[in-house]
Order: sequence, then structure tokens, then C-alpha cells
Amino acid sequence: MPFTPESAPPLDSADPMNVEDKIPGVELEPGLPVMDREQIDMLLMVDDGEDPTALVRELFHLFVAESEEKLAGVSEVCAANDLPELRKIVHFVAGSAGNLGLVRLCRFYREIEHAIDDGRLKTIANCERPIRSEFVKAVEAFRVEFKLQG
Repeated sequence: MPFTPESAPPLDSADPMNVEDKIPGVELEPGLPVMDREQIDMLLMVDDGEDPTALVRELFHLFVAESEEKLAGVSEVCAANDLPELRKIVHFVAGSAGNLGLVRLCRFYREIEHAIDDGRLKTIANCERPIRSEFVKAVEAFRVEFKLQG
């Protein structure tokens, strides 16, 4: 099944990371913002065209398309407890998210990487929901901030 925000589990907007979204052995700094405006503002400064958000919008759409492609297999990867493959997926998305200023998603996925590397994360059967929901939260926050359509 392809990954889309519509296929993600429902989110509790009152709690940025609710109990169902936590992964044992993976910690995320409380209160970490979804976006790093300094990073985004640097991207906005690079774009000197008529539309100052054109580059950011183009990069965002590319990020979403490529990340959704990678995340499409996360259900099977988690069900198979394929730690190396999950690490590849979150590594790819974390790098792209960081470049785009989606700091919370980047740090969460990097924490998953480190937990796999350090042996703190040994089973990933219940990791699909938090991985997908953090992605959806980041994408939706970016869309709202830049008034982008889904």
C-alpha cells in the first residue's frame, strides 16, 4: 500500500507525541519545534526570483514525493523486523527533512537510527505508527506555514 498522509493513523493534535507514537529506546526532546525557521529562512534567501518561496515549495514537493516512496515499505519492513532496512529509510528521510528545516522529524528519525546502531532498538514491530505520524505532522505543519495544498 502506498504511503500517503491519508493512510496515516489519526493524530492527536493536543499532544505532539502521544503514548502510541513513542518507541521504546528512542527519546525525543520535549518541546522540540516541528520547524527550524532559521534553516527555512536560509533557503528563502537563496531564492531571488519573483516568488521568494518558489525554491522552498519545489524542495518541499520533492521531499514529500521521495519520502512517501521510501515510507511506502515501512509496514513490511517493521513487520519483518528488518532493522537495516528501517535504518536506511529513516536515514534518507532525516537528511532531507533536516535540509528543509523539519527539525523535529529529522531528530526523531536520527534517534531511531542511533537506537538501531546502539542496539537499544531490537524490535520494530510497533514502529510504523510513530514513524508515519511524525512524518504526517511535519508535512502538515509545513503545508500550513507556507499555505500549500495537499
